[in-house]
Amino acid sequence: MDKKQILIVIGSYANTDAVRETLPTILSEIAENDAALIVHDSTEKRHGQKEKWGYLREMEEKHDFFLILSSNMSMAHARNMCLQLGQQLYLPDYIAVMEDDHGFRPGFLGELISTMKTYYGQVAPNGMRFGLFSGCASHRRAKDAQIAASNHFSPRIDEKTDPGAIGGVNSCFRAAPAHHWNHVLIGYDTDEYLISTHQTKNLNFRNYHKGFTNMLVQGGDLMFDVDNESRGWSKGKMSGLWDNDYAASDPRAKFDKK
Repeated sequence: MDKKQILIVIGSYANTDAVRETLPTILSEIAENDAALIVHDSTEKRHGQKEKWGYLREMEEKHDFFLILSSNMSMAHARNMCLQLGQQLYLPDYIAVMEDDHGFRPGFLGELISTMKTYYGQVAPNGMRFGLFSGCASHRRAKDAQIAASNHFSPRIDEKTDPGAIGGVNSCFRAAPAHHWNHVLIGYDTDEYLISTHQTKNLNFRNYHKGFTNMLVQGGDLMFDVDNESRGWSKGKMSGLWDNDYAASDPRAKFDKK
């Protein structure tokens, strides 16, 4: 076992150009901190597997992270697998699970670790306790939040804010202590889709219903995201990547025809 303070798990599919922008920034931060990285990629041949796997193998040889290349599988299954494997390999104190179109600016990982050490379990301005942490302002809007401490933000509780937003953050980046992943968040919910809102949203509700809220670290200034088409949204305009009826027949997926 190679004990590390924090484990980063990246779920990846296609998006080779985006990953060329984001992965080097993550590896740079990994090298500067007591951190480990697992990358899981399940790109199919029809979506650029040869190029993507070639790039990932090249980067793994140079930077020695843990790389998993597999046939296509759901995001939930992939992330649950990596959460268990990573804890056995690295016994991390903290775990961050993220998508491949997000990168780190210099200093982010150290700031994230320090923030979680300081604020996890502390009472937020909204009366709940900090449990989940994110660095992505694109999906956790600071204008809908209030200053919690320094330049960190937490969500308000009012009639316009739903429990999922109060309790959690987007699946693009979620960080918490390892014990919080195991005993509060309890992994990702699996279903028959490669990705759906049903898989990703319930972590936020579990966080909320157990009395926890979230914190946006440094107002999101230390992370960036690359504008590209993700592996699948539960929306009609994004369905063509997989099939003509992606998630549309299942009400759990909250399919939006727009």
